[in-house]
Amino acid sequence: MPEVLWNSRFETGVTLVDAQHKSLFDAVNRLAASLGSESMGDGVKESLDFLAKYTQEHFKTEELFMREMAYPDLAAHAAEHARLMKRVRVLQARLAQGEPMARDVATFFAGWLKHHICGTDMAYVRFMKANYQKR
Repeated sequence: MPEVLWNSRFETGVTLVDAQHKSLFDAVNRLAASLGSESMGDGVKESLDFLAKYTQEHFKTEELFMREMAYPDLAAHAAEHARLMKRVRVLQARLAQGEPMARDVATFFAGWLKHHICGTDMAYVRFMKANYQKR
């Protein structure tokens, strides 16, 4: 899987959120690199565990921003976050049972992250910018 590269289309203009998104891109790339060999199970586990923990922290940050600004689509956005975390827990359980992890796991995360930032995240950023000039 080619490296997932950060570029300006993913920039929200919210410094903390952008920094967290960049860290998530790095985590996805580390996960993809650890999937290069099925014998590197510890690397896959470590990368997936970090990605799970950091993603959860990031989601808390976003949801706090959305609550503070009374974002009308908070429930739907939070539900999308919850669905990803459920998927991550399933992947962690499969890995713990010794099930081989394929490159499509990293591809899934990369695709989900890009889609989520460009779609769902940009929607709350537009709301924030329209209703709150400075953040």
